[in-house]
Amino acid sequence: MADPLSENQKTQLLIRSPLSTDGFVSIYFSSPEGRLMTEEEWWNLRQLVELTNKVCIKPQAHAQSA
Repeated sequence: MADPLSENQKTQLLIRSPLSTDGFVSIYFSSPEGRLMTEEEWWNLRQLVELTNKVCIKPQAHAQSA
């Protein structure tokens, strides 16, 4: 379980994606000074999402999309 954010941290919802009919995942970015993500941080997030999709998508879904 993630640590609760301190009162000083400013958060920004980046992604909210459905996982099932009644569940979803949210990814937040936070920094104490409330800054936006850097280009490198966006790149790292993109890589994380792409890797997760490769690992989590069932092989059947890949076969159907080919």
